[in-house]
Amino acid sequence: MATTDEMIRFAGQMAKGLRDVSRNEWMRWVQVTKQYEYDLNKALHYAQRLTQDPTIRPAPKRAYRLIAAVIQEYKNYIKQLSPDEQLRLYGYVAWHLVIYSR
Repeated sequence: MATTDEMIRFAGQMAKGLRDVSRNEWMRWVQVTKQYEYDLNKALHYAQRLTQDPTIRPAPKRAYRLIAAVIQEYKNYIKQLSPDEQLRLYGYVAWHLVIYSR
């Protein structure tokens, strides 16, 4: 079980790689992880697939490219977390994204 301080620190590190990602785009991806029952490989594949979709506008494509890169980088850490902890971590990331957007 990860401590809150540890999760906030990791969320901050993750958010630094997501500075060009809006909170809304991030939360859409979080919803996908829920749909896939926190199967990180499927959610990661989803983000990677959207980066290649010709019907997606450039800004969301870039957001999903960044999301895929950051999730891949922190995948080993995230996989150790329970679904509830993952959701908390993703919430902390969203919180950091709001802070960075100001």
